Amino acid sequence: MISAVLFDLDGTLVNCIIPMEQILIRVLENLGIRTAEAKKKHIVENLRKILLQGSSPFDGIRLLWRLGRYLGMPPHKRAAMVLFAYRSLKEAFLNSPLFPGAKRVLGDLRRKGIMMGIVTTRSSKEAEYVLKRHSIDDYFRIVVSRDLVSRGKPHPDPIIFALKKIGLSPAQAVMVGDMPTDIEAGRAAGVKTIALAIGIFNDALRESGADLIAGSLEEIPCLIDTL
Repeated sequence: MISAVLFDLDGTLVNCIIPMEQILIRVLENLGIRTAEAKKKHIVENLRKILLQGSSPFDGIRLLWRLGRYLGMPPHKRAAMVLFAYRSLKEAFLNSPLFPGAKRVLGDLRRKGIMMGIVTTRSSKEAEYVLKRHSIDDYFRIVVSRDLVSRGKPHPDPIIFALKKIGLSPAQAVMVGDMPTDIEAGRAAGVKTIALAIGIFNDALRESGADLIAGSLEEIPCLIDTL
């Protein structure tokens, strides 16, 4: 019997991934970098790596710097790109909308008596800002940010931390996320996993070993009943 659902935030509840791709390409174009289709593909792949390895702000900065080197940017332009891109990507997350139906899903789960939590690589300040901005902060019993654990996803530490705080065993919980790292962390922690295949990681999610795959956020309440 599932008693708790732990949600990722970026790309799971907050619809921010595609806007982030567009912003990164726009930052480069504003710096005079021509982005042919082949380069755009590489840029998007680098954004995916930044998102996957986003347990520390420094991971993203290092990857942005390497991307600038790949694109042949001189050091001063690389520095400008890192500054503008990092700030713009953060703003995109803070200002992005929830996915359609997100509040309805949270309401359905609460009516079922299911506890909910957030497990994110965002900072506590960023996560709390977004949850309050969308008036959904009161749905969640626990918010585990990168500040609270020494190792973020794909390590199981944040999920284990959340379960200890809400007093449940792994068998009573499910992790829902749109990235392979969400599923990897969930499996390592011993919880059930639902891969949310609605973004840029769909192929990898289908190979992630998730217990179930959802094609939309609104499928989550019904899928939980089958676990």
